[in-house]
Amino acid sequence: MSVRAVVETTLHESDLTPASSASRRMQEGAAAHRARQSSALEKDYRKEVALSAEYEGEALLLHVTGRADGIYEDEDGMSVIEEIKLGIENQALIPAHRAQAAMYGHMLAGSEGMDFVRLRVLYVNVRGGQLAAYEETRSRDELRAEFDALCAAAAAWEEKKLARRLSRDNSLCDLPFPFDTYREGQRKFAANVYVALRERKRLFAQAPTGIGKTMAALYPALRAIGENKCQRAVFLAARTTGRRSALDAMQLLEKSGADAMTAEITAKDKICPREFRDCRPEVCPLAAGFYDRLPAALEESLSMCHLDREAVSQLAAKHHLCPFELSLEIAMLSDVVVCDYNYVFDPLVAMDRLVQSPGGACLLVDEAHQLAPRVRDAYSAELSLDTLKTLRREAGKQLGRKGGLYRALTGAIRAMKEIAAGEGFETMKAPPEALQSAMEHVRDAASEQLAMGAGLIAADSFSLAAAYLFASGRFDERYALIASGGEKHAKIELALLSAANEILEATRRARGVVYFSATLAPFDAIKKMLGSEEGDASLFLPSPFDPAQLRARIEPIDIRYASREKTAPQVAEAIAAHISENAGNTIVFFPSYAYMARIGEILLGMEHAPDFYREARGMTEEEKNKILALFEGEDRVILLAVLGGAFSEGIDLPGDRLKNVIIVSTGLPQPDEKIKAMQAYYDESGEDGFYLCMTLPGMTRVIQAAGRLIRTSTDTGTLLLIDSRYRYSGIRALLGGTLAGEALGSASGGSRDFIP
Repeated sequence: MSVRAVVETTLHESDLTPASSASRRMQEGAAAHRARQSSALEKDYRKEVALSAEYEGEALLLHVTGRADGIYEDEDGMSVIEEIKLGIENQALIPAHRAQAAMYGHMLAGSEGMDFVRLRVLYVNVRGGQLAAYEETRSRDELRAEFDALCAAAAAWEEKKLARRLSRDNSLCDLPFPFDTYREGQRKFAANVYVALRERKRLFAQAPTGIGKTMAALYPALRAIGENKCQRAVFLAARTTGRRSALDAMQLLEKSGADAMTAEITAKDKICPREFRDCRPEVCPLAAGFYDRLPAALEESLSMCHLDREAVSQLAAKHHLCPFELSLEIAMLSDVVVCDYNYVFDPLVAMDRLVQSPGGACLLVDEAHQLAPRVRDAYSAELSLDTLKTLRREAGKQLGRKGGLYRALTGAIRAMKEIAAGEGFETMKAPPEALQSAMEHVRDAASEQLAMGAGLIAADSFSLAAAYLFASGRFDERYALIASGGEKHAKIELALLSAANEILEATRRARGVVYFSATLAPFDAIKKMLGSEEGDASLFLPSPFDPAQLRARIEPIDIRYASREKTAPQVAEAIAAHISENAGNTIVFFPSYAYMARIGEILLGMEHAPDFYREARGMTEEEKNKILALFEGEDRVILLAVLGGAFSEGIDLPGDRLKNVIIVSTGLPQPDEKIKAMQAYYDESGEDGFYLCMTLPGMTRVIQAAGRLIRTSTDTGTLLLIDSRYRYSGIRALLGGTLAGEALGSASGGSRDFIP
């Protein structure tokens, strides 16, 4: 354990601090340390001195390490341990700071054989100037007693965690598979997952609906944890349904004997119990005194196995704690963490300690075809004149027009206008320096307001500025600057074009990574998107279902963009005919909302027009579930939806709930400026940009949508693909190995897996 971690077991801050304020304090604290250390006049001043000592508890040996800020000899020749902290004028001595100095004092006395050591806690401003100093001299025996007392409390907590871990390991070593038999392909998937984790490699696995991917990933991960190949499995999902599947699988494994602790991390906005979220401790009673009440909640959590959103919320309510922050703390105690991609791959949200904590973690990435776009977005940034004006208006209302944040936003607006009015605005190749400087002022002003207790407008301004500055600070040839909107609505987007390096870097310290999805092949393409190293493997599993369960056919109508209006009546006729000829519930997928609306108009104008529902833009989870509930009860439901939308992935409608799927187009995305820039980037790299940025993501959407249909070995249904391009061999090849491809007679793919 670190010196700080040992001390904070018993001596810690009381309140939660907003992340932006904490970040600012850390930056300023680091600057203060450097300023004091570089200006030290004391003779033989040593800075950042590595020290360590050991404490022997009842069940473990605690090895405590850290770096003393400064060590020097005073005029009397006595060694002085200096602990430097950022402070305020007339700063009072904080017990935790003094305790850290005492810990280092013991370490120094032990390593250099000193009878006495002087402790000095120095509070400085950002420039390193002294604000307050507290000194005392302690003997070697006194320092040893303090060290032992602090370590005893830390060791007692670590021993409780150790007992929990030993019980877990005993339960996992011979953990049986929770079902009598494996499904077709499931055992092979599980075996390859185990080898990937044992060898600390990456596995890219295309595994279709029906083989039980989630269980086949979690079961070998638990076995690997029980054998100390890693200490934690982090199950990453893009959607709520993916997290739910993982939590359900863990409950089955717990019933089979796994004494494993599972925690779910839910987004702060979704789990916050307060009507209006404001995380400042002076406003939120769940943040005030959080760390005082936290230990009791964590100790109780050690006796629990399943800490999903509901359980975390109940535990937080019992101990009067912020449920989101409690879930983060529980995650660090857990054996399996179920959460969104963000907590590993988003640079402004990621919890590095999830993966890098002692013993390490393996990563299980569900629906991995969605990862690259998510990470590209996380490393990109967008700044618009309209957004800046909205923020300034709210800042003026809440904080006053003379406030620092209002003035900083005014400066950013002025800079944006001047840039947009200049020549070459829409052909810029790099972030403009004037805007960089203006956004630094916005970040600093927002940070100051947050430190003074400002609310959400300061937090929103800080987040916007931090994201823009992060992207602009790492802008290189893998980014594109996309400027649009003209002088009145100027917008600048800094778009990352390839996230392979970022994903590779985020996974390097993991004890094995498993990427799995029903749409991950072809593997050479997905490895370019996600990053790969020598020794990584790929696994292609065909559909376990009988192709006879699915009647599939192609309607070769030309619906390329230039032909859509002309052929729209043909498309509507084909849809109406298929619905008329095939009983049961139907979902019709379109390439865009606009085209869905156009075909919908034609359908409504037909004689004997079918009744149908339509997916709306930005549907909430509640609205989506209301439509899905219709598939349970009504005799016949027809839904018009969008490829890549709310209904094309992550929904399960087995049996008679869904009998027909119609897919219009090959799913190619609209070629906007970002996609064009991505395509050009890959073309310049010697790759086929159109294939990687258009064809492949389009067909991924198609396969995902088609996969909503046959969910079990007893399901039957029909699939209609409307687009003349489905006759192309390159398009048909991408269907290979899927149930749709087998029903149409497409060739299967191959793999280079760990266990052939």
